[in-house]
Amino acid sequence: MATLGDHAEKLADKAASGVQSAADRTADMAQSAAAAAADAAETVKEARDAAWDVGRRAHAQARDALDDAYARGEDAVQELADRVEERPLAALLVAGAIGYALAYLLHARR
Repeated sequence: MATLGDHAEKLADKAASGVQSAADRTADMAQSAAAAAADAAETVKEARDAAWDVGRRAHAQARDALDDAYARGEDAVQELADRVEERPLAALLVAGAIGYALAYLLHARR
């Protein structure tokens, strides 16, 4: 017949194997979580690098557009200066007409 000591020993062995099984599952879950965190960190790094690359390209495109607009503005100013030199009286009359029209519009609102 089994004694109380034998029964207690069997229960202790069963409890120990249950604790060991839980510890093994916890270790596996911790490893899985660590692997998922490493994957997430790599994904974040890739996204950061992609965003940096897009920002760099956008900056280059904006600079090119700005340089182009500046060059066009310089060309327009030079063309206007050339026309004023060719016909100074006409340029003065046009400037006066524009000034008169603006003054009329501003004072007509009162």
